[in-house]
Amino acid sequence: MFWRISLAVTLLLVCAASAAAATAPQPTLHPNLAEAMANGFQLLVGRAPFTVRLWVENAAGYQQRWQADQANVTAAPDGAGVVARFDRPGVYYPTVTLSGWGRPDVTLSQKIVVLGSAASPSLPGKYGVNQDLAWDNPEQTQPEVKLMKAAGVQWLRLPIRWSWVEPQPGVYAWESYDPVVSQASGAGLALLAVLGSTPAWASGVSQSQVPKGVHADAYAPLRTRDFAQYVYEAVQHYQGRVAAYELLNEPNSINHWRPQPDAARFVELLCAGYYAAKYSDPSSVIVAGGLNGNGLFLGWETPAERDFLKAIYAGPGAQCFDVMAIHPYAHPTENGLAELQRWVDETRAYMQAQGDTRELWLTEVGWSTGPRLWGKATISEQEQAAWVAAVYRDLAGPQKIFWYNFKDGTDTRGTNPEVHWGWLRDDLTPKAAYSAFQALKK
Repeated sequence: MFWRISLAVTLLLVCAASAAAATAPQPTLHPNLAEAMANGFQLLVGRAPFTVRLWVENAAGYQQRWQADQANVTAAPDGAGVVARFDRPGVYYPTVTLSGWGRPDVTLSQKIVVLGSAASPSLPGKYGVNQDLAWDNPEQTQPEVKLMKAAGVQWLRLPIRWSWVEPQPGVYAWESYDPVVSQASGAGLALLAVLGSTPAWASGVSQSQVPKGVHADAYAPLRTRDFAQYVYEAVQHYQGRVAAYELLNEPNSINHWRPQPDAARFVELLCAGYYAAKYSDPSSVIVAGGLNGNGLFLGWETPAERDFLKAIYAGPGAQCFDVMAIHPYAHPTENGLAELQRWVDETRAYMQAQGDTRELWLTEVGWSTGPRLWGKATISEQEQAAWVAAVYRDLAGPQKIFWYNFKDGTDTRGTNPEVHWGWLRDDLTPKAAYSAFQALKK
């Protein structure tokens, strides 16, 4: 009789414990991805040796068993959770198993990314072009890609605008870019995706509030976390299809950073995006947003636009990229290649003075055949073709060069120099520059 009573009491206690466990808050492992999104991915990703404190919320009544391969795990000084130290680069999943009387075991795990000191290597190939395929007529994109391949183009620099892919906070719409990414990557082009173009909800600035001729997406985001989450989502979405990511575009240009360039703010966003991308895909190649000019001072920059390269190396920004990028535009017939070479050499010399041997890419370079671009003498299509050959063949230093642009825009009157950069006309008929590039030995 006694054992029956004891069994009944035990069953009642077990049922009560199970019911209490079902209604109690569930154990949560910290830090987690949501916290990284909100407070910086450096909670979960860092350079070896990397130390992170892990703890479980709502773990009262449980015993904790921690397991973290290749990590040195010790109890946290305050007794809450553990401190895990990772001495080698890699992707780790420290795990805690919670056991409690009358409760089912709970296992929680968190991804930790530990980076090494070396930059992520990029795919081979020097010969690149810029073209905003998602902006083009959809009927032209496939022929454009075929013409790129026929000419020997190896890399395509393609904007993936934040304002297009996240029109509302947390709502992602990839349909503008998925088709062109698939077409280009499927054809064997390596893609450099430019991540930038702030949506109005993130900047707090709508088009109706900005001066005429200024785009609202040129304003910096108010919250760093919003940019970091966009980068994380983009890298997640395009992993395996995009070869490298350029974080922001010409942050030292008043045309691309409003209300005026801000080097410190750029470095904050660069580092946030870098760690977000590395957490998403540790092997992702991150390019520092192409600096206007050569990133130093060429004489025409305003005070706010000068010496961004120095600002990057003066602080944490030096650790937040795999590749440096610049956008030097030299007039083909006014000192020509000698001037362009000098500008590139100045950038490389400054990097070397900091002990930096990482790659330097020209993610924009070129010249328009339109009339009097930036007040300079108009060049002919034959002069543009000669410039294409000289830049790709004779310019020393850059590991990759991306001509801006592959195709002209629409200009029915022929008076707008901004739409005549291409090797093709808007109807896809080739200019002399296309043949000049095609003839280069690659």
